[in-house]
Amino acid sequence: MSIKKSFTEVVLLFYRVVKALFITIPLLLVAVFIFSEGPENALDIFLKNDAYIVYAVIGLVVYSILLSRINRRIYIIRNSLDSMGNSSYTFEANIVSTLGNQAAGSNAQDFFPVAFPTEEVNIRVYRDAEESLADYKTFDFDYTSKTNPLLEKELFLQLEKVLQTHRLMRATKDPQTIISMDFFIGKKEQYTPPTTVTSTETKYVWTTGMIGWNVGGFTSAVPVISSQTTPGYTTVSYYSNIRLNFLNHAKLVKGEKLEIPPLIWVGEADHEGLNPDIRGIAPVIFDELMGQFSDRAAKSSKCYARRVRYGGLGLGFNPSDWRVIRYVEPFSVAAEQGIKSGDALMKINGKIASNWPIVSYGRSGNQSLYRSRDPYFQYVLSNHGDSDVELVIRSKTGKLFSKSVTLRMKPRNEDRYLSWKPKTK
Repeated sequence: MSIKKSFTEVVLLFYRVVKALFITIPLLLVAVFIFSEGPENALDIFLKNDAYIVYAVIGLVVYSILLSRINRRIYIIRNSLDSMGNSSYTFEANIVSTLGNQAAGSNAQDFFPVAFPTEEVNIRVYRDAEESLADYKTFDFDYTSKTNPLLEKELFLQLEKVLQTHRLMRATKDPQTIISMDFFIGKKEQYTPPTTVTSTETKYVWTTGMIGWNVGGFTSAVPVISSQTTPGYTTVSYYSNIRLNFLNHAKLVKGEKLEIPPLIWVGEADHEGLNPDIRGIAPVIFDELMGQFSDRAAKSSKCYARRVRYGGLGLGFNPSDWRVIRYVEPFSVAAEQGIKSGDALMKINGKIASNWPIVSYGRSGNQSLYRSRDPYFQYVLSNHGDSDVELVIRSKTGKLFSKSVTLRMKPRNEDRYLSWKPKTK
């Protein structure tokens, strides 16, 4: 990997030098021509010579075409270099959370067709005070579940994606830490008995009578008793618990018999909600836990999550350029279409893909401007699953060559969890 990366860096440097020469040499030639003839004479000579004008027009066309191809080559090589050297991704959930969830109190009615009640996630972390967790950069998983190994495998895949966003890389050979996982799912039923509410209301009744030869009357207070019974009902919720154990791999492979496991960090989270599938809330739990893995600063032990529905292809992007595909979720729509990490997203429904940095625009408060202009947010994330999306993907066919393919696919519209911290006053 390092040899390939070094070669790619050399090729990228070569194209950048070519681009610099391609820009400066014509400018120098024009400057020499003007300097030798004088500004007024040079313009007069140029305008009176039709051949010069024809040559200039042809030269500008060829120049723009070649410069465009050089820029495109630099872009492709830089994408390849990014996919090898950086492990920070921006996923569709991050984009929705930044551009959609933050605006949920204003104009998000057209974006979230379904929203569920807020749920709490409580987390606890324990660390070895003598260990520098920032030094641990690589990991591998220890599959131990005997009751549900397939679910454990899916949860580890979700965890791996979150770990990559925190700049940790998986290494099957000599990892620095081994991660094991314990998880539990339970069902909670609470019965609320019938309730009867009895109320008394005072009504005034008019009574007539004869007073001499005249008809008279008077009012009298009469109590009216009413009751209303609410039938009993059963509330069902689901409790889930996930515990991550990070162990020092070097101490495990020494062969010594250890009285206690060489734990360096433990993260545990509890959640109670309406969704029986733990795979929905698991990415939120993993992201909250890993946010405290190497950060010693005091953080809240509670976050909030809401289940929302949005379309997705299963892609992760470069945070600084929303065209560079850096991750393809296994078994996703994108994976089924053959999209791979390192490909470039060029057009969406005929519109050029945005290269705005999603994170900076989300923090700067320009979410409405971003949502209205970015085609990925318009046609993919806001897609309710009822229409196809046409994507133009530029894929690498070799070290220096690439090709464009046009794909039509339908985003999957699923319920997913998004998390946020409560705003402090």
